[in-house]
Amino acid sequence: MNDFLRDVRHSVRMFLKSPGFTVTAVAALALGIGATTAIFSVVNAILLKPMPVFDPDRFVMLQNTYVNDKGEAGSGPAASPAKFAHWRRQSSVLQDVSAFRTGVMNYTGGDVAEQLRSMQISADGFKVWGMPILRGRGFTQEEDLPNGAHVALISQDLWQRRFANDPQIVGKTISLSGDSYTMIGVVATNGAMLEFGPPSEVYVPFQLDPNTGDQGHYFQVVGRLKTGVSLEQAQARLQASAGEYRARFPTALGPKDGFSVALFREALVGDIRPVLLVLLGAVVLVLLIACANVANLLLVRATGRRREIAIRTAIGAGRGRMIRQLLTESVLLSLAGGGLGLLLGYAGIRALLAVNTAGLPRVGENGIAVGIDWRVMGFAVGVSLLTGMIFGLLPALQGSRADLNSVLKDSSGRSGTGLRQNKARAALVVSEVSLAVILLVGSALLIRTFVALYAVNPGFETKNVITMRMSMTGPKYLKSMGVADTMRDGLERIRALPGVAVATATCCVPLQGGYGLPFNVIGRPPGNTPYTGGGGWSTVSPGFFEAFKIPVKRGRTFNDRDDDKSPPVVIINEAMAKQFWKDSDPLKDRIVIGGGAANMKEFKDEPPRQIIGIVGDVHDGGLNRDPRPMMYVPQPQITDAINALNVRITPVAWVVRTQSEPHALVPAIREQLRQATGLPVSDVHSMDEVVSISTGRQRFNMLLMAVFGSMALLLAAIGIYGLMAYSVEQRTQEIGIRLALGAETSQVRNMVVRQGMGLALAGVATGLGAAWGLARVIESLLFGVKARDPMVFAGVPLVLAMVALLAVWLPATRASRVNPIESLRYE
Repeated sequence: MNDFLRDVRHSVRMFLKSPGFTVTAVAALALGIGATTAIFSVVNAILLKPMPVFDPDRFVMLQNTYVNDKGEAGSGPAASPAKFAHWRRQSSVLQDVSAFRTGVMNYTGGDVAEQLRSMQISADGFKVWGMPILRGRGFTQEEDLPNGAHVALISQDLWQRRFANDPQIVGKTISLSGDSYTMIGVVATNGAMLEFGPPSEVYVPFQLDPNTGDQGHYFQVVGRLKTGVSLEQAQARLQASAGEYRARFPTALGPKDGFSVALFREALVGDIRPVLLVLLGAVVLVLLIACANVANLLLVRATGRRREIAIRTAIGAGRGRMIRQLLTESVLLSLAGGGLGLLLGYAGIRALLAVNTAGLPRVGENGIAVGIDWRVMGFAVGVSLLTGMIFGLLPALQGSRADLNSVLKDSSGRSGTGLRQNKARAALVVSEVSLAVILLVGSALLIRTFVALYAVNPGFETKNVITMRMSMTGPKYLKSMGVADTMRDGLERIRALPGVAVATATCCVPLQGGYGLPFNVIGRPPGNTPYTGGGGWSTVSPGFFEAFKIPVKRGRTFNDRDDDKSPPVVIINEAMAKQFWKDSDPLKDRIVIGGGAANMKEFKDEPPRQIIGIVGDVHDGGLNRDPRPMMYVPQPQITDAINALNVRITPVAWVVRTQSEPHALVPAIREQLRQATGLPVSDVHSMDEVVSISTGRQRFNMLLMAVFGSMALLLAAIGIYGLMAYSVEQRTQEIGIRLALGAETSQVRNMVVRQGMGLALAGVATGLGAAWGLARVIESLLFGVKARDPMVFAGVPLVLAMVALLAVWLPATRASRVNPIESLRYE
């Protein structure tokens, strides 16, 4: 221990004597370790932290499985009332199965109506999620049946904020969306529920019919594995039960569709895991480049300390003792860099997530869940120690070989270094460049992906379009015409505002999700399946296509005459027309949407609709996805049953196109809607913001890879410059003699350039080969560009070669300016 403490004190003294070296080395390591720790902190929050639920290894999410037209298997968590009832019956492997869906309800008990975040949850839900009931009780099974009592639990936050912690809250009533509810309890929020949006303030029973055949998918289901049942056993049972479900509901499942179950954590993570692993791999490359840089610095420093080391060896210090001393210095450097890097990495990743969380699960609002815990701290310390050993081992081994006789015979402290050390430094530079090429190729591919996304025509114009949501629940809005009349009144008021160009209302805003329904063409046999096909479905009011500037290809759009007294009509998009009317005219046909009562009871009275128009395609599922078939129906023409379901599931979206920047008109629009409805609005976003949110994941990936690529390029350039500058310094006498014997300055400059560029090009060639092989790893993250894009594989070497030339040119120019006379005196 005493020897170790002496080594530490000696190392600190040496660092203080060489502040330039110390600052450079610590800064390089802080970049590498900081970036690595930042990405690990995200990995830790998403993949490693235990779920904030009781017994997370038994907490599962129920899923549908499918095989698409390309033969690719997939799964999804959407559930229907019929599937929920079926899953609850799988009691041999599951227990406490619960349905849930988040939404909003209008609270009208205060001076001004406000929207409360709500959750419909089945009776077993609080037990499944492990949510402690602080006062009162949960729902009974009777209250959770259709037409059950109007009861509610409120969150602890709402209890404190609106009811001042009233100890007599249980039994009091609260007005929610026009109905009176009895408050039967106060419940604490579970952290896992935050993955589905901000914490709910009101909880009401789902009240699903256990004997229903309803196939509408609009909620999700969680449950717990029965004690002693493995995940594999549950998956096998759920898959086998799909046959039973198909026998009961022949049209509900395709031949390749089925059921499964996944751990809740895995269901949340989904396709994020490979993205995180790619980013973690990329940042490890940055760390390796930083290590190579610092190793080169230590090799240079070891050259200057050859006399010191040789003398210490001569007076009795063994080679092992010297290696330990040099490794101690390396580890101390690395720990200093790791400490600084931990702070920089934490600040950097929090700043990035505060701007864009990219829809990452488990990171919390603005990345609040990403922090420094014992895992992150242990990782930072471990990486620092390992890094110190990695970059310090080679310099320690080479520096400890100093021979006293050869060192003392040298006439100059700058007489050069051995061939072995020069080769080692050159190899480190080549490795830096090759790793930089790999990172630059990856970042260039993701940058091209992001550019390609924004080059996609979404099918609508986003400029000067604002959207906002309103929950129209309550007795007044159970009828279709009640919603239609309210929409008409609100839209007339908005259209009268100065600066408003077009106003409309809809259930579904592009890029914010929507419904999917089957349909049949009247007079056309469906073939091997119960339906002609399926597509997106949206209710809209007149002005929808004008507000979004969606082009009309054929026919007409909706107008005020398309009401409940006129013949039922529908508008489809080009994708639907091309897929289902390849050799015929869709404007001559009628379709029935929804599949009737056999699929969803709400659609049992759905009438045949005449197709009156074909509009342009909209990328409503994401800019990186092909437009799906789409059906638009006028709000006044939907049945009361469909309307009741629609307003219960989705708040109405008001859409306004303005003549200038739209946010300035938001207060006036809010006021007009308040006067028309008495209801609040929320979720105000411009369509530019909606598009930006939809591409958040790709932007996050691109920004991180661009940062990593830039860091790699900078570190590689520093490495090349450092090697060539040191080489010129060591060869000062040789260069002076060459110039004295008649060599041209350009010849000297070109000699240095050739040496440096030779190393750079060797690294580029090696890196290109590795990047070519590794490009397939990030193929799933790309859009609009091939993994082995020729432009990227040609452009990256060119950029790196230009940066390398600049890094080499500076010491080469210095070499050409050496004074022959002065160089002979140089020591």
